[in-house]
Amino acid sequence: MLGVRLDSELEERLAAVARTQGRSKSDIAREAVRRYVDLHDEAYRREARRQSTRASGRDAATDAAFWQDAAAWK
Repeated sequence: MLGVRLDSELEERLAAVARTQGRSKSDIAREAVRRYVDLHDEAYRREARRQSTRASGRDAATDAAFWQDAAAWK
């Protein structure tokens, strides 16, 4: 469970979008957080892959299969 404090303007805007879409504010916030985490988690994996490849002296193609498998671990 997560509680989030929003300023009144953002909460009003969120409520308006929720009404327009016929969804709850929680549904919209959950989707927004999920997208944010997915975006930043993927960026983290790309950077880890880049650093690993660079440190090992291997080329990216060599590690492609490993990183495809690693993406499925989450």
